Amino acid sequence: MKTLVGSMDGMGPAAALNAVAELQKEVNRTESSLVRNARQAGLSWEAIAVCLGVSKQAVHRKYGKQ
Repeated sequence: MKTLVGSMDGMGPAAALNAVAELQKEVNRTESSLVRNARQAGLSWEAIAVCLGVSKQAVHRKYGKQ
């Protein structure tokens, strides 16, 4: 992450914000895929929530309909 942020130093503010937005989208896609894999592997919503540092309700609300 530090490498990615460091590479934004030469960018203007708009380009840096666009880069951050793309990173957030990629992180969200990756998290969604990992949660789906975890559920398929038998992890409970509670175990997934602990890994993500959120409540069981929050993770179920976000990913429960996958």
